[in-house]
Amino acid sequence: MAEDHHDSEPAASGHGHNTPRGDTDTDSHALPGGVSVAEDGFQLEASETRIEPGKSSKWTYQVHDEEGNVITEFEKTHDQLAHLILVRRDLTRFQHLHPTLADDGTWSAEVTLPDPGVYRAFIDVLVDGQPTTLGVDLLSSGPAQYEDRPKTTHVAEVEGYTIELTPEQFPTRETVSIEFEVRRKDGVAHLDAYLGALGHLVALRDGDLAYLHVHPEDSNSEDGVVRFAVRFPTPGRYRLFLQAKPDGELITTSFDVEAGEH
Repeated sequence: MAEDHHDSEPAASGHGHNTPRGDTDTDSHALPGGVSVAEDGFQLEASETRIEPGKSSKWTYQVHDEEGNVITEFEKTHDQLAHLILVRRDLTRFQHLHPTLADDGTWSAEVTLPDPGVYRAFIDVLVDGQPTTLGVDLLSSGPAQYEDRPKTTHVAEVEGYTIELTPEQFPTRETVSIEFEVRRKDGVAHLDAYLGALGHLVALRDGDLAYLHVHPEDSNSEDGVVRFAVRFPTPGRYRLFLQAKPDGELITTSFDVEAGEH
């Protein structure tokens, strides 16, 4: 299932593992991933890195271990064996895909990059209990028109729903509980499960697009609220992509936040 999100105005629309990477009180807790094709003894090998804009293409890749062997066994995370996140480098284009795995370890997905520009592909998998995110740039040829984003966003409107983010300040190097409340015009929205939880969140750091591992928390489907535990590793600007299913309808929206002292 694909969800393609284009931002057209400032208040427009986010993934993580249930298990933190390195659950300690040190600065290495929940280190961001996706900034490299190789990490934690795994390496990503993509079939193509150039994709024609606006045209559907079959994109394939494999994940290798440190000996160069193709990995063929993966474990489910958020009800799927893999999550493929595609984001343009200005963070105004977002897609969440679930590729299929062949017996030989080759993953495939139908990919459409809607506009020219450089995109980052994040491969989010779980191997032998170890959550790993690998990343590679994909080029969509042509003159790119990158878009400005608001410095911060705490309220978004999408498809008849209002989504509000709290709190307004985000410290670094500690786990923060963040909350999204989804409302209809006539009141609170009922949230249905999406990928095994009441919401799905992708958090990316501005600049290097480091991918933060986000942990869903228990939430109440009846009050329209979904919560996540996030650890911002450094001060700076981040974009949060939220996906949720109010009243059975999948929506995607994004929020820009500043982490650190204010």
